Amino acid sequence: KIDIDRERMEIETEPEEERKELEELLKKEGYKQQEVDVIMARLVRNKEMWLRAQLTHELHLDVEELASHPLARSASAGGAFLLFALVPLFPYLFSLGHLTALVLSATLSLLALFVLGATKLIGLAHLSWRGGLRSAAIGGLAAAVLYVVGKALSSVY
Repeated sequence: KIDIDRERMEIETEPEEERKELEELLKKEGYKQQEVDVIMARLVRNKEMWLRAQLTHELHLDVEELASHPLARSASAGGAFLLFALVPLFPYLFSLGHLTALVLSATLSLLALFVLGATKLIGLAHLSWRGGLRSAAIGGLAAAVLYVVGKALSSVY
């Protein structure tokens, strides 16, 4: 929602910059200059169509998916959360040593965070390695901080 609002505002306040940006993206996708000119001439007359094109080509958002039913999206998000929240528990279901289970749990958690980050906006069709690495790094850092805090508190109590 925030990205959509930001793009809408940029089209209103900085139309020339947004136009140039979209033209460059279309050229990178293989459109010839004549084709880009025709597309842009049509888009700038219809701001909603322009916004949809901007969201699709710049942010790689599936506009149709964004407009889908909120209940279906909520159920999908809840199911994904439940599935990925169980990942760290799997190693503890087997008779592994505590250290082995901890290392395996941390590894699986980082992998799950990477998958979530790589697919969160654009789905499996366009993996974002940067998004995956960012999510894994943030999740790993958060886990490390919480581990240190837990160790510190366990020595106090």
